[in-house]
Amino acid sequence: MNNDKQYYEVFCKNHQLPIFYQPWWLDCLAGENNWDVAIYKKSNEIFGVLPYYQKNKIGFKFLGLPILSQHLGPWLIYPVGQKNNTKLSFEKEALSFLINQLPKANISVIKLHHSMQNILPFVWNGFRSSVKYTYLLKDIHKKETNLLENLSSNTRKNIKKADKTLEVFESEDVTKLYELINMTFQRQNLKVPYSKEILHNLFKTCQSKGLSKILMAKDSTGNIHSGILLIWNEKTVYYLVGGSDPSYRKSEAMTLIIWESVKFASSFAQEFDFEGTMVESIERFIRGFGATQHPYFQISKVKPSFLKPLFENKYKLS
Repeated sequence: MNNDKQYYEVFCKNHQLPIFYQPWWLDCLAGENNWDVAIYKKSNEIFGVLPYYQKNKIGFKFLGLPILSQHLGPWLIYPVGQKNNTKLSFEKEALSFLINQLPKANISVIKLHHSMQNILPFVWNGFRSSVKYTYLLKDIHKKETNLLENLSSNTRKNIKKADKTLEVFESEDVTKLYELINMTFQRQNLKVPYSKEILHNLFKTCQSKGLSKILMAKDSTGNIHSGILLIWNEKTVYYLVGGSDPSYRKSEAMTLIIWESVKFASSFAQEFDFEGTMVESIERFIRGFGATQHPYFQISKVKPSFLKPLFENKYKLS
């Protein structure tokens, strides 16, 4: 482990960073030798970090975030007592320094956490930006009654319908979960962008730290309708991946599982993150749980520019 990674590990222990930023998460999904971190220091104190994943493929260098990671980008610790002008000046200095430490790459894709809204230092360094959305239930700790009241009437009705015929249970069956995920992708004529082995390794890594759970819904004859993988840290529970058997699409199993997941999250966490979507039907489904919309920025750069059409769809550059 290089010195920057050692400093970063201490930084993560001293500050509450998202789960996707944790060194063990990056080791698991990127590989120990395939990620690094840029660090911004003043007076030997770290005020900013920018972890990144890097790989070479077919002769091109890619910089960004590993599979199954919602976001990975700069994280700043603001000095106490800053006025707005001072804060913006600090962001410009810290972000510019971090950006200049990044290695050269043909394709760079950085997904900022929704709390990071100042992207001008990236724009000034030649990056393009696009807006994405994630959906959050905030301030949920010990507030199950409020969460129930904020459900849409249709979502509440579907939960009651599913609850009459289905049972939600905890599972460790990654193979079945992957099968359900694959069914969901196949229904859209898409391929799952990660292997069962990657999912299994991630689940076991998170489980060993007490930070993951698989929930599934089955009927009275044992047919499994839907399943999801939850991961979490002290603050946030994430709906990471999930899938359903299309044979049971009308059972509302996924609605019931997510409601049970939200109740579970409210027992200890402050937030439930549905993760991002730009699909209208999924947005409507998530909105039914009372989730609020939070924009975040995807920052990208492609050099030379003629490569952009080749990677436009794969990395969703626009």
